[in-house]
Amino acid sequence: MELPSEDWIWTLAIAALLSGATISVIVLAAVGSIRRSVNEGGTRQAQQMRRLAENVAALNTQQQAAEGRIQSLTEANLKLAEEVAALNERLRDADSAPRITGSARLLH
Repeated sequence: MELPSEDWIWTLAIAALLSGATISVIVLAAVGSIRRSVNEGGTRQAQQMRRLAENVAALNTQQQAAEGRIQSLTEANLKLAEEVAALNERLRDADSAPRITGSARLLH
């Protein structure tokens, strides 16, 4: 049984080196692609978070404005209720007062 000649060993060594180099290049390209995708995803998420924060701030401003309008309407409603109550009281007083009829009414 003969051992392989040195030419086979060199050919096998070169093939192994080329295979290793090829695999290394493929792995590095894949890692770079994955890293780029992760970075792009992080950038997109940061932009979405910024937009969400702006939307929340706008909604808070709208809510505060709505609360102010509600407060104004509540105060106006209370004032109107007081005026209606005063009018009702005046009507009751007018209904309970004796009515003047005839010629005395004309003089009044």
